[in-house]
Amino acid sequence: MPEFCAAYGCNNQRSLQTRSRGITFHKFPTNESLRRQWEVALRREGFTATKHTKLCSEHFKPYHFDRTGQIVRLRDGAIPSLFNFPSHLQRPVATRTTKVARKAEVDLSQHLPEAEPQPNA
Repeated sequence: MPEFCAAYGCNNQRSLQTRSRGITFHKFPTNESLRRQWEVALRREGFTATKHTKLCSEHFKPYHFDRTGQIVRLRDGAIPSLFNFPSHLQRPVATRTTKVARKAEVDLSQHLPEAEPQPNA
């Protein structure tokens, strides 16, 4: 039975090609709370993961992985967050709406120190 990534719009399938590109596939967590967070992150209406449902590694940030052994594992508590959602599934970006909030944002940006360039090692 072929294994596909459950993420919206992701066409990754477990194969030699995806393996050679370093893509790994991961089961949904057995912990109900964490499993629910993964399901919500997918933004698929009415979606419920089964014991066979998988997500590919392209939907996790690099620090979510433990690559110390021969098997690539997700660290405890990792939640997928990298998706290419179409516009109707995008969440709106919160913006400041009051004069006071906008002024505070401008004042804050003026008082932040500039990042100093790091010397090359």
